[in-house]
Amino acid sequence: MTRKMVVIIFSLMGILLLFLGFYPALFEKIVVRPPLLLIRSILGIFQDSYRTTSSFWEEYAHLMEAEKENRMLRKEIVLLSTRLEKAESLLVENERLRALLELKKRVASRGISCRLLADNPTLGHRTLLVDCGKDQGVHRKDGVMGPQGVVGFVVKVFPDFSQVLWLEDSFFAMEGLLPGSEQKGVLRGMGVGHPMEMEYIPSLTPVQKGQAVVTSGEDGFFPPGEAIGFVKDIRPSPGLLFKKLDVVAAENFSDLSVVYVLTPPREWDRSSLKWKQEK
Repeated sequence: MTRKMVVIIFSLMGILLLFLGFYPALFEKIVVRPPLLLIRSILGIFQDSYRTTSSFWEEYAHLMEAEKENRMLRKEIVLLSTRLEKAESLLVENERLRALLELKKRVASRGISCRLLADNPTLGHRTLLVDCGKDQGVHRKDGVMGPQGVVGFVVKVFPDFSQVLWLEDSFFAMEGLLPGSEQKGVLRGMGVGHPMEMEYIPSLTPVQKGQAVVTSGEDGFFPPGEAIGFVKDIRPSPGLLFKKLDVVAAENFSDLSVVYVLTPPREWDRSSLKWKQEK
């Protein structure tokens, strides 16, 4: 573009502006308003973009804050749940200890309070270990009771712990009594998880489901009247002279945490009940 053409263009623009100067409304409409509209549109785009971006970051900040609060709430829930479980466990433990204390007050025989260390998890005979042994005065054949009733017998004694045979085990046997009729019978374990079997109950003896079976106190192991279990079912024996009772243990193996090992003076002799004798 030559200098002459530049001069011509600027001259024409000057004439146009001079002409429009006589018509302010037309000048504003043609010269002033279009750039302002363009600038306003550009500023509007930037403003909308700013608002969108600002809203996005505000929402993101709110979400992050909510996530943080959720994490804190989840931690508090876990902490409170743990405390609640501990409190419930302590409550159950206190109830068991209270029941054991009542048992110690009720039972005249001497005894030792022991805690459970472990149980035999195999498919063999069900036994459990307690944290008292020969050094604490425990002997083989000592009767063992829990807060709810009979647990079993001590079968092995070590210096600081002992092994106890659970009453549902197939090697377990003891004398039981039906309160009211004063009828005695022999209770035998039928395997862990199965009801015990009470034999030699005359057919005419009145028995009801749910009736308690207690210790007779005549075997030298347990005091009289302590719970062994409850009658679950009644079955007639061949010949109809006797009937057998299925008895569910009063004590729950999974609930045990403390036991009471009875250590009374030995008042029986070796001729009493062959299954009690030392091998």
